[in-house]
Amino acid sequence: MMRLLPLLTILGVVASSAAAAGWPGPPRSPAPRLRQQAPPPAWLETRTKTRWMAFSSYCWSAPASATTRKAVCADMSPPQSRTDLPTLTVHRGEPVRIHLAYLPNGVHLTLYRAMSFKHYVLAPRRVLSWRAAGSGIVALDVRAAPGTASYLVRVGAR
Repeated sequence: MMRLLPLLTILGVVASSAAAAGWPGPPRSPAPRLRQQAPPPAWLETRTKTRWMAFSSYCWSAPASATTRKAVCADMSPPQSRTDLPTLTVHRGEPVRIHLAYLPNGVHLTLYRAMSFKHYVLAPRRVLSWRAAGSGIVALDVRAAPGTASYLVRVGAR
């Protein structure tokens, strides 16, 4: 028990440091859901705001049973033609954290602006970091053991 107490103290300090740093945590609104099997929802945050990301195309497997593995694939409209995307206003160069409910194997982020785009490869982690590079539609493409998933958000940079 004596060894556990210092560890609990350290964890408390880390948790309070994160709160003091100003990250707001998950959105308070309900997470988006799809009627069929789908990847878990993803959310992103700045130091002052947080938003759920919209689902985009995916191919996702249910946990494997002893005899079967079921996958559902969905192909959605191109990101630039979507009108249902959540919006997050950021300052250019501001850090943005993206939260996944699973550990990815590979992550690509694309910022679409009109007829151009900029592509970024992110380190595969449950909490991803990216610096806002301007306004546009952010598409996050993720590979993981259960399949592939894409998420979208509209970013307005100041």
